[in-house]
Amino acid sequence: MAMESACRLQMGKERHEGDVRMEADHIDFAGATKYRFRIAELTNPRREADGIRFSFHGNPVTITLDAEGTAKTWIKYIQNPQTLADKLGVEEGNTVRVLNLNDDDELMGSLRDREVKIVAEGKRRCDMVMIGVERAAELRQIGLLAETLKRNGAIWVVLPKSARTVTKANVFAAAREIGMKQVQMLDFTDNRAAYKIVRPTNGRSKRSSANGSEPKAAAAKA
Repeated sequence: MAMESACRLQMGKERHEGDVRMEADHIDFAGATKYRFRIAELTNPRREADGIRFSFHGNPVTITLDAEGTAKTWIKYIQNPQTLADKLGVEEGNTVRVLNLNDDDELMGSLRDREVKIVAEGKRRCDMVMIGVERAAELRQIGLLAETLKRNGAIWVVLPKSARTVTKANVFAAAREIGMKQVQMLDFTDNRAAYKIVRPTNGRSKRSSANGSEPKAAAAKA
């Protein structure tokens, strides 16, 4: 989810004009200077006429939004932040395969609160697969994981933001290799990013074959 608007920003005595964008867990301002305000770090957020007002690390901030009616929507979102399960698109009753992320307390707690069925290894059909990856070679797993997805299922690949051993380009290449595509990115945590890949709506994975032969591995090297 993202919402955008032209705006006027005032932080303390500073005033700027530019564009503002609301992401799942932060607000980005781009003008003569740039700011990022993490929603979890906002204090006393409230609506003020055509804008929103809050404190950020002790600094009073007012963002006046140009798009009509935007302030009401934005303040509602800020005051009722999404859980991690919300951001990932997990629905109650889903079956979710989690690999290499089972020690993430926030993720696992959010999934349990959503009352999903959490599985690890196996061939059980899933609505979603979540896999933590630290090396490009590990992306070779996603082809086989894709075969366990339900028709409209999705895979979230979670990477360390600072890793040099695997990048978003590796994720894109691995997705293309198995006939899938990357459609969304979100800040999973301060240190990790998550990339969502799905099957194209008008086709099947290239890994599926008439004779059931073993699919090719994704072109990713460690």
